[in-house]
Amino acid sequence: MPQALHAVTVTAEVTVLVPRGTDGTLTMAARDALAAIDRVRDVHDVAHAGFRPRATDIEVDVVAELTVGEARDREAVAGALREGFGVRAVTVTAVEKGR
Repeated sequence: MPQALHAVTVTAEVTVLVPRGTDGTLTMAARDALAAIDRVRDVHDVAHAGFRPRATDIEVDVVAELTVGEARDREAVAGALREGFGVRAVTVTAVEKGR
C-alpha cells in the first residue's frame, strides 16, 4: 500500500547560490530562493550558517525550517528542495508532520 503524500515541516541545512548584487541580505536572498521552490508551502525561519564568494555568485549556507508539500520522507523532502533553482546541497536534519 503506497504511503499518503502530505505536508511536513522540516529543518534542513541548505546551500543556495545567490547572485552578487542581490538586494537585501544573503539570508533574505536564500529565503526567497527557498520560497520559490514549487513544493515549499511556507518558509518559517532561515538562519545564516556561512558563505563562500565565487566568481559570479555567493554560495550561502543556511539552516531553514520550512513546510514542504507532497513529501513521504527525508529523501523526498531533500529531492523536492534540490529541484529549486540555485540549490546546491540539502541535508534534512528533522522532520515533523505539517503545521
